[in-house]
Amino acid sequence: MSIKFKTVQRVNPQDTTAPKKHYAKATNASITDLSELAELVALNSSMSKPDCYAVLMGLETFVFRELSRGRNVRLGELGTYKISLSAEGKETEDEVVATSIKKARINFTPGQGLKNMLNTLVYKKAQNQSA
Repeated sequence: MSIKFKTVQRVNPQDTTAPKKHYAKATNASITDLSELAELVALNSSMSKPDCYAVLMGLETFVFRELSRGRNVRLGELGTYKISLSAEGKETEDEVVATSIKKARINFTPGQGLKNMLNTLVYKKAQNQSA
């Protein structure tokens, strides 16, 4: 298998007068959803697809719950999910209150398994360069 890419032409944002350059960009990939993952897991285990799907749905539910409780969630070799905050800066520590927080984000840090996978990728230029 390979990662398909196309070429795109971009302006240098630090020097808009410089000539545009061509860069590789990953093409839009198809999506493997939870149902398909359940089917793949079932093919490689003694569990049925509905059983695998139920486990994956449970995992999703508990990842949401644990993140909302302020906990980081480590999924083995896949990586870790954690919440980060964007907030207004205040002059004193006492001025920092919950309403100072403007936005929460979910950060994902890949685990060693995903990092290792990145080192083994093979790339292939897509045939159709339009889009």
